[in-house]
Amino acid sequence: MVAVTEHGQRISTCLPRRAMLAPHLSRSVRTSHALRLFTARSSSVAMTTRQRARQFPSSGFEMIDPSQQVEEERLPRYRQKDYYPMSIGQVVEDRYQTVGKLGFGTSSTVWLCRDLTKEQATYWALKVHVHTLTHSQELQVYRHLESKASELSDHPGLPHVRRFEDHFSLQGPDGEHIVFIMTPLGMSLATLQGMQSDRVFQRQLVNSALGQMLLGLSCLHDVDIIHSDLHSDNLLVAITETDVLSMVEENEFKTPSARKVLEGRTIHVSQYLLGGAGPLTISDLGQARVGKEHRGNAMPVQYRAPEVILDMPWGNAIDIWGAALLTWDLFEQQSLFRIYDEHSPEQNDAQHLAAMTALLGPPPPEFLQRSELTQKYWNMNGQWHGPVPLPPSQSLESRISKAFTAAAEDRELLANLLERCLAWLPEERPDALQAYMHPWLRGDTPESRQVWGNG
Repeated sequence: MVAVTEHGQRISTCLPRRAMLAPHLSRSVRTSHALRLFTARSSSVAMTTRQRARQFPSSGFEMIDPSQQVEEERLPRYRQKDYYPMSIGQVVEDRYQTVGKLGFGTSSTVWLCRDLTKEQATYWALKVHVHTLTHSQELQVYRHLESKASELSDHPGLPHVRRFEDHFSLQGPDGEHIVFIMTPLGMSLATLQGMQSDRVFQRQLVNSALGQMLLGLSCLHDVDIIHSDLHSDNLLVAITETDVLSMVEENEFKTPSARKVLEGRTIHVSQYLLGGAGPLTISDLGQARVGKEHRGNAMPVQYRAPEVILDMPWGNAIDIWGAALLTWDLFEQQSLFRIYDEHSPEQNDAQHLAAMTALLGPPPPEFLQRSELTQKYWNMNGQWHGPVPLPPSQSLESRISKAFTAAAEDRELLANLLERCLAWLPEERPDALQAYMHPWLRGDTPESRQVWGNG
């Protein structure tokens, strides 16, 4: 089992909001790493010393059958020509030599690269976007973060937001690709969860993961950034043992990774990085929004907050809703809510809202007045009259498995935290810092009681 650890222990709520969390960072993190976290670096480097590019093996690897779909080919709506045809050993920008593939997604592939301009072995992760991404929302968000660097320099959530170094454009055969230069991180929480017995985490890791996620969200929310796309694939474990990066490169010489060779491109199989248990890091800001209030579709379907489903204005409280549902999925095999109908969005919304009503009780009148769409599902008193039957009522606490936490008091505390985060009214949900101070996360301390009272 790999533990995801936090920095520090207790905090004082008697201090100003930012100072409350200061003990969670070492002095070196607060004064050095944090100050340069979002500062973009120029890609023009004085070429005083330079490493030679290495010649990677052209044989000795498993050849995947061309008829078999692998990696990004398995994604829905995949189009080969949208992706840049990167290969291991390739040098881009006359500086970065790719030494391994780290992952892929619907809008990019990620590669581990060695910086040839550095005398000592230095590695970066290159996130190579599809050429159809002509406007990068993620780049705009990082620029906003950079403009707020001085405000975030001592924020304890800073190590829990992925670091951005720089970017450049790469010309491909079918168009121009935006490339991010980023610090390499380890495997995702989703990948790590898949390695666990029964695909669930133990209490200690869930507690730690949620705490770190909330610190990262507090950092983003404090500068008016809403992530809006929280899921376990977007939470990565940072690397503390950097030797693993050179091991990835050497592995490509000793036992080259499997690949599929096609005309004009090679599709490589990704390697997982796991080198120590660093901070859990919120990544992928491609769906993030800057500002306090927005409208329209957002969030993974099964994690959508009710105000999103019902086309109400929404703010950073949707991240608190999403964090609660994501946390549930870390320790329970059956999600609180799911995708009910893949073919009919209307039917899916109806079943989703019915499941919310059965679990959380009817929405308050104030909520019902915020959108005309609520009339399809409830009367003015909050009684359900939607197009699908209401599931049997069941309390959230009763659904928490005793295998996860045997103590009744602990289940009660956890249910209290999740219920607060799943309030119908967004303004009744705790903010990220308040949730972080909940007794289930911090224990029964004077600090948590000052924020939460007796629950």
